[in-house]
Amino acid sequence: MNESLSFDGSSPAGHGRLYRALYYPAQGFALGGGLLLLLLIGMSLVSIVGRKLLSAPIRGDIELMEIGAAIAIAAFLPLCELRGAHIKVDAFTLAVSPALRRLLDTFAHLACLLVALLLAWRTGLQALDSREYGDVSTLLSIPLWIPLLFIVPSLLLLAMCALARVFELYHRPGGRP
Repeated sequence: MNESLSFDGSSPAGHGRLYRALYYPAQGFALGGGLLLLLLIGMSLVSIVGRKLLSAPIRGDIELMEIGAAIAIAAFLPLCELRGAHIKVDAFTLAVSPALRRLLDTFAHLACLLVALLLAWRTGLQALDSREYGDVSTLLSIPLWIPLLFIVPSLLLLAMCALARVFELYHRPGGRP
């Protein structure tokens, strides 16, 4: 495996126009998700210390953690897709030709595109239903349509990043899949 933890390992230079246009928004979403996770870690730490030392935990900390983690995870997906950093089980494709591997990668990114669009559509409908019916979280009564609306843009950006990856594979040197 040849993986890097470097932040500049996948600069937009040398990629197509769509990839370059989506790179910085995807990176911004991922940084926002990371900041949200850091805030959740801080809240969890304060709650744990408050629970153990002062018998005063943060009320609804688990609810906040669930809601925040869902938003953060969705925010990481576009950059992961754009960089091609999803988990791959390539043990079966190591022996196939590069053209077949490119075809399989194109199919995988097309599937990601379709699933992301489906999830964005259904999550948007769920947000509308939750708002209409007044669904709220159990302890804090947070309206559930609000976090759902934060997830929809991440899913739409994920779909656009998957489309960019399909274009990259289709138009890169070496021919079409």
